[in-house]
Amino acid sequence: MKYRAGLLAVAALAVMAASADQREADPISKRIEAIKGSDTNAWRKIPWTSSLMPARRIGEREKHPLFLFTHDGNIETGRC
Repeated sequence: MKYRAGLLAVAALAVMAASADQREADPISKRIEAIKGSDTNAWRKIPWTSSLMPARRIGEREKHPLFLFTHDGNIETGRC
């Protein structure tokens, strides 16, 4: 009888642990699917400029903030 109660307790704990793991995995899985379904080329839609003044004019006209990206090195090699 004690053996059966112990087995039931272990089984119940296993079920609870499995459902807790599933609850934790669900948001992660949803986020992964959202990222996979996102537009990975959206950055190409950004009106890039090589000078600050045209960027300011575009930002004022479109009512969008500026993002200033600078680097020192070769961006192609990842050394920036």
